[in-house]
Amino acid sequence: MPLVLFTGFPSSGKSRWANLLKEKLNGKIASLKPGEAGSNMKVILHSDESLGISHDEYKDSRTEKSLRGTQMSAVKRDISKNTIVILDSPAYIKGFRYQLFCESKALSTSYCVIHVMAPSEKCFEYNSQRPLSEQWDEELLKHMIMRYEEPDGNNRWDSPLFNIAYDDTELPFTEIWGSLILSKVLKPNNATVLKPATEANFLQKLEKITSEVINKIIQHQQLQSIGGDVLIEEGLYVELPPKSVSLAQLQRIRRTYIGLNRMRTVDNDRIGPLFVQFLNNSLAEDD
Repeated sequence: MPLVLFTGFPSSGKSRWANLLKEKLNGKIASLKPGEAGSNMKVILHSDESLGISHDEYKDSRTEKSLRGTQMSAVKRDISKNTIVILDSPAYIKGFRYQLFCESKALSTSYCVIHVMAPSEKCFEYNSQRPLSEQWDEELLKHMIMRYEEPDGNNRWDSPLFNIAYDDTELPFTEIWGSLILSKVLKPNNATVLKPATEANFLQKLEKITSEVINKIIQHQQLQSIGGDVLIEEGLYVELPPKSVSLAQLQRIRRTYIGLNRMRTVDNDRIGPLFVQFLNNSLAEDD
């Protein structure tokens, strides 16, 4: 049940490499003898095209949140112990890659990121060579390139990281196969597993940490007007809708989250990330 995440600028060649990886994975699996590691696997490739996501959905923050939800739902639906899921997506927001990493860890499966690197001028060139109906709007393409948050192999949610240049001729397939099938899988930990309420200070930490997140959102809105991403900690963002979010609305969401978690605990360092995920889902529904 490994997850392979492709990331890179739009029109950088990701889809070509993703389809090639699918082909090689299927060939490798077919060549294995019964009982060999990976012999019972199947491969599913999801892309914006296969999920019915149009380029225009990246133009608006609300529709972009929705499309990321579509991508996440497809991954959750198809990950299983015998399935390799490939997601061909710009995945240009660190927080989204972090969420996918957490999904893999929750299911005790392996995970890797493949970064297709291309200079922006090459992306514009490739884009112009596409059929007109498949081309990215040039202003949108420029905007997405400017917003791109490059993966860093030192971050656990971007590791293992395989960098592929647009003009490379081969995939590092042996290394990718090894990281997916032969390496130790991610073990679920406090990021994903609920535990009985045993920490005496859990409720105090729950109140304190969620309050700190709300305060950062309020400070952001005071300085940056409305909308945008609020950095909570490295790689973790609250995605605000393109309108002002009131303190009353934020506190309502916070009270709901606290109420849901009073009878269970996660380790203290996971309270913030899980609250941020809850906030993002709630704000997207309210928007």
